[in-house]
Amino acid sequence: MNKRQFLSTAAASMLALGGVSAALPAHADTLGKCFGVASAGHNDCAGISGLHSCKGQSTSSYNPGDFAVKPTGTCAKLGGLDMMQAKAILADPAKTKAFEAAMAKRMS
Repeated sequence: MNKRQFLSTAAASMLALGGVSAALPAHADTLGKCFGVASAGHNDCAGISGLHSCKGQSTSSYNPGDFAVKPTGTCAKLGGLDMMQAKAILADPAKTKAFEAAMAKRMS
């Protein structure tokens, strides 16, 4: 590859990456964490329950400490929680079990 081809390819790559990075923040504004809707193994990143530290590691479905990223406005329709609601439910093991059971029934 000659120097001119290399430079034009590099310039095109930089322009393409610039367009992608500019689109990401706009898309990120339309997504949010929805706690309690992730099924086992389908969580996004570490939750607030402290049971695991990475994406896809949840072992139970609908744990209020685990979240899935959903489009804004979808979480409430699914019966999910925001972070404050999830923390409140996690503080009481009986409420946690009741929430998980209600979500399992709702999602079946």
